[in-house]
Amino acid sequence: MARACSGKKGGAMGQATIREQLALARCALFDFDGVIADTEPLYVELDRHALRALGYEATDEELNGFIGKASEVEGPALLRRHGIQASQEDYLSVWDSDRDIYGSPELVPNPGLPELWESLRERGCRIAVVSTTRCISLVRALNNFGLLTYVDAIVGREMVSHMKPDPEPYLRALQILGREAGEAIAFDDSPSGVASARAAGVYTVCYRGDALADAQLDDFDELL
Repeated sequence: MARACSGKKGGAMGQATIREQLALARCALFDFDGVIADTEPLYVELDRHALRALGYEATDEELNGFIGKASEVEGPALLRRHGIQASQEDYLSVWDSDRDIYGSPELVPNPGLPELWESLRERGCRIAVVSTTRCISLVRALNNFGLLTYVDAIVGREMVSHMKPDPEPYLRALQILGREAGEAIAFDDSPSGVASARAAGVYTVCYRGDALADAQLDDFDELL
């Protein structure tokens, strides 16, 4: 269900429903992980594989505790608690998210997103992907989805000096698109991502999350 939230608005388009904001927006900015596609289950399996390769069989509860955190930090810490010494480099050597996740045939766009992008494109609204993932991985996934041609700009982690929650990623996307914050709408799902978009002055929708945003959205189908 789409719902507006109380509090200071991040954008300059006033108080309205998400659908109304979309109708006014000249660009739409989307986070990738969790918003464009649900990568969390694949990340969990990568962590399970990495921990197993280093000598520990993790429980589902332990793996769920990694969500939203840096695996290269959480993995070695968990191993140390069980008497296994492994550095971040050791962990990353058996954990390759770019190869296994973003090129995986199991990864698909969230329901309603392709149709929403088609609608935005038809009316001339520009689309950007703003993510902490590397550009090469984003391009691979979007190309597999058949959605790469819809995207006017991609901002990956290597393109900014400061990542979310700093506003730089969203500000960089606006700069590339040639749009002002008041002309944009952003979709993100994490507290750091929502904070980044709002700090950039963009009206922000929290997708399937509980971060303090201008509005909340459970499914893109609601906007079709």
